Order: sequence, then C-alpha cells, then structure tokens
Amino acid sequence: MRYSRSGSIGVVAVLALVACSAGDDGGPGPGGGSGSGGSGVSSAGTMSMSAGTASGGTASSAAGTSSTGGGGTTSSAGGGAGNVAGGGASSAGTGGGGSGGSGGGGGSGGGVNHVVKPSAGCAKQSAQVTIANSLVGIPSGYTGKDPVPVVIAFHAAGNDNTSMQNTFKTSDLAKKYLMVYPNSTSATTANKTGWSMQADKNRALEVQAAVLSEACVDENRVYATGHSSGAQFVVALLCSGDGNFDAVAPVASSVACQKWKNGPVPALVIHGVQDQERTKYGLNDGDGKKDLQPYLASNMCTMNSTPFDPDLSRCGNVQGVDGKPFNDGCVEFSGCSAKTQWCNHNDPNYGTTNHGIPCFGVRAIYDFFESL
Repeated sequence: MRYSRSGSIGVVAVLALVACSAGDDGGPGPGGGSGSGGSGVSSAGTMSMSAGTASGGTASSAAGTSSTGGGGTTSSAGGGAGNVAGGGASSAGTGGGGSGGSGGGGGSGGGVNHVVKPSAGCAKQSAQVTIANSLVGIPSGYTGKDPVPVVIAFHAAGNDNTSMQNTFKTSDLAKKYLMVYPNSTSATTANKTGWSMQADKNRALEVQAAVLSEACVDENRVYATGHSSGAQFVVALLCSGDGNFDAVAPVASSVACQKWKNGPVPALVIHGVQDQERTKYGLNDGDGKKDLQPYLASNMCTMNSTPFDPDLSRCGNVQGVDGKPFNDGCVEFSGCSAKTQWCNHNDPNYGTTNHGIPCFGVRAIYDFFESL
C-alpha cells in the first residue's frame, strides 16, 4: 500500500464541484432517471455535485468535500476554482507477475517483478470479510489465506453504495478483486449529498485500515475508483495526503489541487468531452482539461501521448454527444514517473449529459489495474 512521500501541493481554497451520479456502467443509477436535474451548490472550500438524473434532494457540502446531490434545486453559492481528478499511488515493486496466490487472482497482474505483501488480515484465514459501513464483494475462489488485490469503489451522490455494487458486481474486476463499496455518511439520509472530507475522511481512513486488518489482500495492490462525487472524494484524499492508494481510476471528477501531496501515482482518468455537469457553476471544465492537470504534474508527464484502444464490446453508439462519431478518446502519456492514461470520451450516456461511466469504463478500469 502506498505511504507518504515528499511532494508539493497547491490547494485551491474555494471549490465548487458539481456532478451527478450513475449507478451502472454508462447508465443512470438507482434513484435517478435520465434527464436534467436541479442545480447543486457548494459553500466555500467544498466539492458539490448535483445529480442531473436523480430524484429529489439538494447538494451541498463542506470544506474540501465532494458530493453529488439528487435532483431538486439549490441556489448557487461559492466560487468554483475548478475540478480535480485523483490518481492512485504507485508502490515499489508493483506490477503483476501472475504469482501471489490463488484466491481469485491474488497478486496477479500484467507487469513483472510484482512483490506481494500480505496484509494482517491473512493471519485470520477467513473467507468471510465484514467492513463497517460497506458492502464487500468476494472474488472467485477467495479463501482468506492467499492475498488478493482490492478495489475501494466510492459511489456518486444521489445514490448509496448499492449503485457501485450494481455497476461492478458481474464484471471481471469483481471476479478477481476484493471489492469494497463504502457508504458516505449522507448515503443513509434523504438528501444523499455524496462524499464530504469534513464528514467522511475518518470513515474512509477506517475503511482503508479495515481492509488490511479484516481481509487477506496484497498491500501493494490497494486501488480506488469512484464516480462523480466518489471520484472527487478520491481526489480530495490525494490532495490531503490521506489517499493511500496504489493506483486510482476516477470517472467524471473535478480539480481541487495542483499536485498530489504524496507524489506520483498511477492513474486512469475518464472524463467526457462535453460533461454538462462540469460546465456549470463557473467550473468551465466540460472537456476535463483542468481535471487532467494534477495527474500530469504529479506524475511528471510530458504532453506527448500515444492512443490506445480499450475494449469497446459494450459500446453500440454511432454518434457522440458532440455530434461526431463515437470516440473513446483514450491515450497514454509518455515520460511519466507513474503510468498515466486519459480517456476523453464522447459517450452521451447518463441522460446525454456525458457525465456517466462510459460504455467501456468498467472494462477499462479492470484492464488498467491489471496492467500495473
């Protein structure tokens, strides 16, 4: 698992981050139909996202937070300084040599010389895993004796953790990785305003610690993903230095700082070319270029990139949200100190807002984590 390294950080003092939530790969989630929802509001130093496709409720959050509210309206307050996306952290010896245990692919991956570091939970040798405030998905063949990689998946606002569970539960990721789906504090309230650093940072740290103590996982392969508010929460944790992830794959997030506190981290950043939630509230980041910058800066990438082709077997779009043919927009940057991929897609999805998890997203996240 990744721990603190030296690095600089520039934190934007006032954040107004707006987004909506999808509960499935490229489609609206529970509690949200497609269409345009109400507006979200963030107070000073907040990340707030209003769901364009969720039912009732308003979105607002406190300093350094990320949230996505359900439909309904609130007044717009607080200036938006842009959006952040989060990269995960690389650890020495990551990669995947294909060894490291049975248990649904423990220690496996696409790289070489991957060093498996069994967590304390392996001593329990139990196939049962319980983590407070979370749903847990057990990979095929998990025995609790052989360490497996783990993904913590943070839900969007307007939803609870069942939305992310429904998105990933039949995927290759869930078949091979221990999946942990935490609930934000607001997820059990009527408003479901998403993730807040003020309300949820300690909860997130407790989940990270519980994963290591209760489950048999590879501490060098603790990854995070999230959509909208969940993705922004991953970003906030990276900005604050509390995100001890070995890699991340955020979808539809926003910028909150200029550089991760703990240095380079492998990242797959997925963002629409015309994300309507990222054009609102003074954010002006519909194409995600602001979202991308902290990754390039933290991972010391050049601006040179090479296209790569994700698995598009779930994509049937013939026209993108921009009126052009469907394009995944995926590239990998060169010269980076940690692997950095960027998919600037035009999948209309999520009520044509271009804010949802794209049709190729779930598989691309799996392939990215497997490549490390």
